[in-house]
Amino acid sequence: MASGDLVFFGTAAIGLPIIKELNKNFCLRLVVTQPDRRGGRNRQWLVPAIKQFALENRLPLMQPPDLREPELELAMRRIDPVIAVVVAYGQFIPRDIRSLPRHQTVNVHFSLLPAYRGAAPVQRAIQNGESRSGITIFEISGRMDAGPVWAREEIAIRPDDTTTSFQQRLGERAAPFLRQTLERIFAGTISQTPQDDAQASQAPPLDKKEGRTNWQLPAQRLYDCLRAFTPWPGLYFHLGSHQIKILGAGVSQRVHRAQPGEILELTPQGLQVACGLGTVLEITAIQPEGKKAMSPWQFSLGNRFPGALS
Repeated sequence: MASGDLVFFGTAAIGLPIIKELNKNFCLRLVVTQPDRRGGRNRQWLVPAIKQFALENRLPLMQPPDLREPELELAMRRIDPVIAVVVAYGQFIPRDIRSLPRHQTVNVHFSLLPAYRGAAPVQRAIQNGESRSGITIFEISGRMDAGPVWAREEIAIRPDDTTTSFQQRLGERAAPFLRQTLERIFAGTISQTPQDDAQASQAPPLDKKEGRTNWQLPAQRLYDCLRAFTPWPGLYFHLGSHQIKILGAGVSQRVHRAQPGEILELTPQGLQVACGLGTVLEITAIQPEGKKAMSPWQFSLGNRFPGALS
């Protein structure tokens, strides 16, 4: 166990395995998370997962709406932390705050930087059909995800991985990887490596409109979008005014000469839809708006599919 006090910045649930590891192995003196927000169908107050952990473990907690508020800087100066750790916090950390700890502030980013800088590195890597990604621990600088790297670890993306499943694996592995990296930083047995900006790529946040199925794309690309957009925004199409969410699908070996979006076959096994480049997507599970999950065949017993999907 290393000596010294730590500050943790985080909001999303992906940071839970990491904050648990830090709390177990270091002296976690302050947790900073974003304010509660209203959301969901009933506009209820949503409590960040990291806040819930802090409350359950009686850790000092702050939820400043603006990180430039003087109370946060004063609190950190009193603590005099050896380092600060940021995991899926959701806001840029100002220089006045990130430079306070003796070892500055490190970020745990879920890509192999400089690839996929930005808010959605896991989603964009899966969407692009990548077979590998990983974890990068780097020092925060004045540019988004561009600071010098302390350590990287490559992790394979499985062919059936969704954003949900891959993020869970990343979070679980990132916890011991971060602990080991911090111990090496404190011991002075590791050095930073600058990022090569020429190799950088971007991972902008997802937009709900991206979930609308584009049948012009090859089936593999649509399947990768389905994996990437699980759990949000999902992959969907419309029948009239109703949205149909695709929950399960695969790439068929069948080829075609039809127009993209044309329904080729409906069987109890699935709905085969023509996609770009002569490829076929076989949809095995759907969820009509306001209904439970079902197979396309079950849906067809009380509803009629058109000749082509738009």
